[in-house]
Amino acid sequence: MKLFDALDMNAVRASWANKDNQGLSYYGGKMPAFTPAVQGQETGMDPNSGIQHYCGLHNVLCTYESTGWLDECSSISKTGYIGDWSWLCKVRITGPDAIRCIEQSTINGYRKFPVGRGRHIVSVLPNGKLIGDGIAFRERENQILCTGGTMLREGLMIHSEGCDVQVEDVTCEIFNYHVQGPVSTAVMEKLTGETIADLPFLTFRDVTIAGKTVRLYRGGMSGEVGYEIFGNAADGSIIWHAVLEAGREFGLRQLGMRSLMINHLQAYFPTIWVDFIPAVIPGAEALHRSPVDFGWDGLVDQTRDFPGKDAILAERANPKTKCVTLEWNTEDCVSIYASLFDPDQEPLEQMPLPVNTSEYSAACPQFLPVFDTSHNMVGMVSNRGYSCQFKKVISLADVSIEHAVEGTELLVLYGTEGHRQTMIRATVVHTPYKSDKRK
Repeated sequence: MKLFDALDMNAVRASWANKDNQGLSYYGGKMPAFTPAVQGQETGMDPNSGIQHYCGLHNVLCTYESTGWLDECSSISKTGYIGDWSWLCKVRITGPDAIRCIEQSTINGYRKFPVGRGRHIVSVLPNGKLIGDGIAFRERENQILCTGGTMLREGLMIHSEGCDVQVEDVTCEIFNYHVQGPVSTAVMEKLTGETIADLPFLTFRDVTIAGKTVRLYRGGMSGEVGYEIFGNAADGSIIWHAVLEAGREFGLRQLGMRSLMINHLQAYFPTIWVDFIPAVIPGAEALHRSPVDFGWDGLVDQTRDFPGKDAILAERANPKTKCVTLEWNTEDCVSIYASLFDPDQEPLEQMPLPVNTSEYSAACPQFLPVFDTSHNMVGMVSNRGYSCQFKKVISLADVSIEHAVEGTELLVLYGTEGHRQTMIRATVVHTPYKSDKRK
């Protein structure tokens, strides 16, 4: 594969402009919206083999798997990885009222938000339920870049009414790669020729990689020390290739889309569409969540009023539910796979590996009911999967507050109604399951 000096940004913009057009298909004239990393990635597969290399997220095609999910997941804590988050939505707010705009869009406070710093932001409806969350980067005094899921746009997570700002979708203009894990600092110092170990957590600065200026941010979703790289999408393949080459001597891996969500699960990063449904979606009220459920209520700015503040504070004073981590009984999990070899019964639906989001299959529901040992329903399981680091199946679950105590024994109803189902024993354990080593 030819490694281009720069991608054709007119072609990139054209493909991304068409990516959400439901009237077009890959075989009906649609230009697939490939990630900016595409020319620099190595799938480990023969491109003529007929094997599917890519999968879509936000309608952007990214590498599904590179060296196998077991190898890639193991690298998170053993060596390190480069992962592609370029599909995340990116919105830039520019103008003298940039802070005012982000204040009226989120629950956060910004009195201490200097240039060069990132911040976890949360947006809610007036009832205190989550629209979505993301990261805000203070690029300049009057400029903020926000990244996040599909709710990150004007009228949903962003509200610019009455503000002197320009709100611009720059998603296709910027690549976003994560270089995470124990070797990440060594890899980045080799690439940049600079000492970066002293870069404070949640801050960023410009560095040079392969002759290109990029932004290096100390943060990430791995639960390990790590960095994020942002830059011009035209340079995306060159930067990916440079990181991959520099990381070979350290055992750096490429994290494919199949394994991406294991970090969210074991390092505890509740995720939109996976652990909660945005509160702007009617008919899904049972799956709407508040910042209190996820322990994000500490982000509330107590110095100002905003729609939803009173609801959040009232819930914090008297919480009814809480998101916890469940450790599933190993013997019961083994029985799921053993059922494939039982000639006398219908096999149980199989759990996608490493996480249930590896395959958005209709075979097994995304959310599963949770019961107490007396078979009273007490909550819902969301993200779940197998951690090869801990050799356990774990899940996140939103449960009633009285059942959110570590050591509580619960039951997960596994399977789809109308097919064979079984109860899986599970125990409430410490959250996050994986120790946080990011700082």
